[in-house]
Amino acid sequence: MKPFLLISVVCLAAGVSILVAYCHGTTNMSVALPLSGTSLHIDITTNGTPALVGVSLTLLGAFLLIIAWFRALFSRSKKAKTEAAPPPRRDEPFKQ
Repeated sequence: MKPFLLISVVCLAAGVSILVAYCHGTTNMSVALPLSGTSLHIDITTNGTPALVGVSLTLLGAFLLIIAWFRALFSRSKKAKTEAAPPPRRDEPFKQ
């Protein structure tokens, strides 16, 4: 389970960092007195190979993260059913 989680986090971080590192865009935020008029506009444009590699790595990381989550979810429930409870220690005398 840990390799899936580690690889998924690395792929997600690499994909998002490639997309952001090679982007050229604008960011605009306007704050208005009635809060309903406040807006945030983020325009990210990445062209060429970094766009393909970044999106591919991000999707691969998200897919591996879902697999790791399902593996962790089902391995816990299977382990809980198969593990025997430890014997009670009530019959043991106290150590002095």
